Amino acid sequence: MEKIRFLHIPKTAGSTFARILRNQYRGKPRFVFTGDNKIDKERFSELSKVEKDSVGLFTGHAPIVSGIKEADEIPIITILRDPVSRVKSFCQYVSEGKSKYLLGMFPPERFDLDEFLYSGNSELSNLQSRMLINYEMGENGLLISNLNQDEIKLMALDNLFNKLTCYGLQEKFDESLIHISRKFGWKTPYYEYRNRKDLKKLLKFEDRHINKIKELNEIDIAFYNEAKERLSAILDLDKEYKKAYEVFRRRQKIASPMLKLYGDTGRYVKKVFRLVFGK
Repeated sequence: MEKIRFLHIPKTAGSTFARILRNQYRGKPRFVFTGDNKIDKERFSELSKVEKDSVGLFTGHAPIVSGIKEADEIPIITILRDPVSRVKSFCQYVSEGKSKYLLGMFPPERFDLDEFLYSGNSELSNLQSRMLINYEMGENGLLISNLNQDEIKLMALDNLFNKLTCYGLQEKFDESLIHISRKFGWKTPYYEYRNRKDLKKLLKFEDRHINKIKELNEIDIAFYNEAKERLSAILDLDKEYKKAYEVFRRRQKIASPMLKLYGDTGRYVKKVFRLVFGK
């Protein structure tokens, strides 16, 4: 199977997609980026040549140019999400105490949404477009602060359209999944959705919160709208995709609750589905 890298942008349904990837590349060694680019490069450099060459799947949080050529020179895919929805999900995630590096500053028992939105945390602002360029690394003299909004958007779009093999949208997850799986010839990717928010502890977003999120994500909103339009045009022209998606959508309605019921043994459910329905 062809080597692949998943550029995992936080809070874009990446946990679910990463699990799907692990199932597709079961048995293949993988390397997971942690979000600390310097440490990740050191970790990879410590591997033997045989270990480096054997990695079939790169995943995790890292900018498009990670500095590891084995990851940067293979097909790269990603999932994007509506920027306002992504930041709302991130806020919810932090408020539930799930972000370890923010737990000390924003403990769930006294989480204040206004305080957090004005905290200057980098994951709140234009994260998707920034991750698609060499953001804040400085190693090659390229700093986000040296670029204006249009330059950031255009550079991110250029990388998305020309350096990535393909991409999907969280809001059209199943459609995107079939689009990507057809590109790489995967087995039918039945799945159970992962990393759900706690419905008992939902944050209440007022108009002022939404306005602040939009203000922080002007670049990402413009970037996302163009990316969404481009993907829609690609899928509209692919007649075979539409047939494959409709078949998957019907079967996934049956597969998802079965996978949830059977947990890790759900791979046997997938095996049965493939025996019955084919690939």
